[in-house]
Amino acid sequence: AVVSTQSGHYGREVKAIEKKDSNMTSDQQIDRLHKPGAKYLNLNPFYVLQVDPDASEDEIKKQFRRLSILLHPDKNPSDRERATNAFEVVNKANKLLKEEETLEKFKVIISDARNRVMRMVWVSSPLSRGPLHAPSRLVHNSRGNIT
Repeated sequence: AVVSTQSGHYGREVKAIEKKDSNMTSDQQIDRLHKPGAKYLNLNPFYVLQVDPDASEDEIKKQFRRLSILLHPDKNPSDRERATNAFEVVNKANKLLKEEETLEKFKVIISDARNRVMRMVWVSSPLSRGPLHAPSRLVHNSRGNIT
């Protein structure tokens, strides 16, 4: 119960940030894709396109179109170099998610990362220290995910 409450709160925070980010201007999107640490964040195509890993192909396509129009260098002549770079990052992310095998690999990585975070949250929870709530009692499915 504690984990689901904490993960629910975390999920709501992430959704609020994503909603705020989805209303960004061209300049703000360019800044988002160039901020400190963006080199590593931009390796995650879901982050770049601002879509959930469970997004449908149509949702991904729609978001790609929206971002590619917003970031197109011709639409950003005052910041053409950074717009070109951001546009290329968005194109690369879209290409990665179009490849079924690559899409599945990214989904597995995201799922594994979520499960690791959940285990860390669970282990750091005061309730996890009791005999009935010990982390060793967590049930894992065949992929190692907490169920």
